[in-house]
Amino acid sequence: MEIKKNKRCPRCDVKIPNALMRCPSCDLDFSKFEQASNGEAKEMIKNGESDQVLMRKGRPFDVPFLKLFLLTVFLGFTGAHYYYVGRYKMGIFYSIFCFIGVLNAILSSVFHLNMHGGLWEIFTILVLTWGAVILLWLIDIIKVCLNKFKIPVGRRS
Repeated sequence: MEIKKNKRCPRCDVKIPNALMRCPSCDLDFSKFEQASNGEAKEMIKNGESDQVLMRKGRPFDVPFLKLFLLTVFLGFTGAHYYYVGRYKMGIFYSIFCFIGVLNAILSSVFHLNMHGGLWEIFTILVLTWGAVILLWLIDIIKVCLNKFKIPVGRRS
């Protein structure tokens, strides 16, 4: 097994040696980054300080795996797992397309799929977008299981 000799800074994305504890480019202290919490990041996002928030692959100490996993599996198609970690824009994206998918299912059952011309094309586009959301949801489940799901973290000081 090959040991990685370099890592990337989560703030400026510069490649640096694993041994360094501080980024030479942006001066990020990696020990403080490891102690950063999702709760503080959510507060910072709500207060308009999102430029101070960093995205982290892997869970910070204040995001329990079981809760994140269950939200992703059972309510992930609605964006619940994104709302839970404070990624509100992605949560809204999932919610909108979930609503479109439900609306599409209702309309197609009401019209019994007897659609022609332009109406059929709209139906096809809606089905494709719903399929894309389902695919993204399944990818999110895999990312959560592999600890690769990006979670915002922040630390004041």
